[in-house]
Amino acid sequence: MTRPQSIERSVEIEAPVGDVFAFHLDTRNAGLISPRGTRILAVEGRFPVMPGSIVTMRMRQFPSPVAMAWRVRIEAVVPPSRIVDVAERSPFAAWRHEHLFQSLGPGRTLMTDRVTYRLHGGPLGRLVDRLVVRRQLTRTFAERQRRTRELLDERARAGTRAGA
Repeated sequence: MTRPQSIERSVEIEAPVGDVFAFHLDTRNAGLISPRGTRILAVEGRFPVMPGSIVTMRMRQFPSPVAMAWRVRIEAVVPPSRIVDVAERSPFAAWRHEHLFQSLGPGRTLMTDRVTYRLHGGPLGRLVDRLVVRRQLTRTFAERQRRTRELLDERARAGTRAGA
């Protein structure tokens, strides 16, 4: 088995921390922020999520013709600062995703994704991680954060215009 690896990325969003947190309580929003090439086929669960919630998701990632199934358990929900999901079934030997939210003042949030994962396969898994997986995850989370920022920035601007 391979050693756990981690990736951490942050992005500033021009939206209140409560709005950014609430957006992530509904895992169905994954389809709105997934990178091109990743198609969310189904998301099932109860929303908003709470500790102990189970979310199942089916997705297809280009160029693979096969859909992947994920089953995650929500380990923690700490409003408005933290949501943690842990994979019970995924392509990884272990997966833990912390969504962290920090207010930077009125209407601004620092959102951080911290992922700890482990691949199957011992030395081969480590090689695959170095050559493919780590790069792919880094690109995926960069794109997810970019799309989240654009979507929530726009929603916040629209809300400001509507309330003006």
